[in-house]
Amino acid sequence: MLDLNKLRTFTVVAKAGTITKAADLLFRTQPAITAQIRDLEEETKLILFERKNSRIYLTKEGQSLYDYAMIRIVEMDDIILRLRHQNENLEGKIRFGVQWELTEHLVPDIVYDFRKLNPNVCFEIRQYDHENLEAALLENKVDVGLNILYKQKHFFETHAFFKFERSLVAARDYLEKVPPIRKYEDLLNLDIIGFSERLEDFRFWLEKNGQKHLVKFANKFSNPVTVKETNTMHSLIKKGVGIGFGDSFILQKEMDDKQIVKILPKSEPIYVTIDIARRKVRTPNLLHDSFFDFMLARANC
Repeated sequence: MLDLNKLRTFTVVAKAGTITKAADLLFRTQPAITAQIRDLEEETKLILFERKNSRIYLTKEGQSLYDYAMIRIVEMDDIILRLRHQNENLEGKIRFGVQWELTEHLVPDIVYDFRKLNPNVCFEIRQYDHENLEAALLENKVDVGLNILYKQKHFFETHAFFKFERSLVAARDYLEKVPPIRKYEDLLNLDIIGFSERLEDFRFWLEKNGQKHLVKFANKFSNPVTVKETNTMHSLIKKGVGIGFGDSFILQKEMDDKQIVKILPKSEPIYVTIDIARRKVRTPNLLHDSFFDFMLARANC
């Protein structure tokens, strides 16, 4: 059985690149560090380092042992942390990845409620569009994410967290300036704010509402503004630039006050699900696991 303390020393030396730096990091003497590395090489009967000039480098065998040691050390630290905190508050940092438009409306309550239970926990909120958020999860730049779309969903553990309606809406002031909208064909005369020039979201909504015959006319619609994220879409709608898709949970107050009006009220909205997500393959971590469980407990789906 390899001594865990010697393995820890070995990993620090490997990362530091010199015995001198490792000794400074561990607050120990250089001879003590050298002795531990020599003992480890004797116990394993392996040459773990090559010495060149003033630096040392991992051998092939040393690299394999380093990879193994890092996994075991992280696992052991996590077990100790779990035991230590069974009856205590959690502590540490959570890197929480969120899509831009969701941050303002979902994150404050989540952070407040979790820190109320665990005041020693820090949050680093990182905001992305959905593609870059997926990449950040894959690259371990964030620990947990709130995301809508995935290209490689099989890499993630996901659970539905929040569901909302995305309806075609417009400002009341805008609608007062255009002819009455009584049927889907009337939309051809309006200014449409889209998430893309091809109006994929609008085409999908038309098909969902049994208006496939109108999809071919989508390229004839007036599309004065194209946006990339929802908050800008909402702002343009409120300004009366045109009609666009509004998220119910964000525009609820304006819709209740009739400042924003749903177009063709009997039409079916687009239903959107926000997932809480993390990598399937990951190192166990008490803090991150506890936060993930906390999010699952407050899911409304």
